[in-house]
Amino acid sequence: MDIVNLDEYNIDEYNGYITPDVAENIGRTFFRGILALDEGKPVAGMIWEIRNMMGDAENISRIIWLKADSEDAAEDLFERYRESVITDDVVRSDFSLPAKTDSRETEILKKEGFDVKFMEGDLIKVRLSEIMKLPFIKKVKFEDNIRPLKTITQRGFNAGIKEFMNRGLYGICEDLPYLSRSYFENDVSCYSERDGQVNGLLLFHRNPSGGLVVAVMGAISSDYGRIIPQMMKQSVTNACDIYEPETEVWIDRHNYASLALAEKLFPRGFGTPVYIGSRRES
Repeated sequence: MDIVNLDEYNIDEYNGYITPDVAENIGRTFFRGILALDEGKPVAGMIWEIRNMMGDAENISRIIWLKADSEDAAEDLFERYRESVITDDVVRSDFSLPAKTDSRETEILKKEGFDVKFMEGDLIKVRLSEIMKLPFIKKVKFEDNIRPLKTITQRGFNAGIKEFMNRGLYGICEDLPYLSRSYFENDVSCYSERDGQVNGLLLFHRNPSGGLVVAVMGAISSDYGRIIPQMMKQSVTNACDIYEPETEVWIDRHNYASLALAEKLFPRGFGTPVYIGSRRES
């Protein structure tokens, strides 16, 4: 059994085995991936993100994809994983996997010392057409300070990203300063500006399956409650001019701001079912 590290140069070799929405993360600064190969063919794999690498908090590994065709392959895979997280000074490993994950993977996680729970996940998906019908979207009025991301200069974009990172406002992208502007949908994403400085960002990333993922959402202003809805209406309106009405918007309820928005957008919405768990690393 051979274990190979995944990178931006070899990831395309394993199309069909790795979920495309997960595979696109390989090559990003804090993401890691490994595959177990038997006679050159993948028989197990794992992709994870190291979190808190830019802060003072303890490093945590977050497993976002796991697949294993046998327990022997999984055992070799986790042995290499353990070596890798020790190198990254990880103190705890978490995982969040879609509930459709085969029961073999959950049993393997239990065997490897993870607790495993089934619950409603943080991710909510809703179609563009549904958002445009929401009462609060219809009430919001456009203002001149809300503009499409494509209109901002590169210098202005860089300054805005730096200010948001300094304030800990990086959405679901802990590697935000390392992501190129092209990672985001410039025709859909938007920003708010006051006195020549960015004070609001709503950045969307379109994943391989076609979902528009809310990657960064925040505002540096006492008018936070006004700016966020305005940016959302601007972005959704722009998206409707480009994408089909059935296109999904994905919102990860990872903090108070995204939770509050999700409750406003989808008061009866449910997150996708997931298995979650964790274990301590030595």
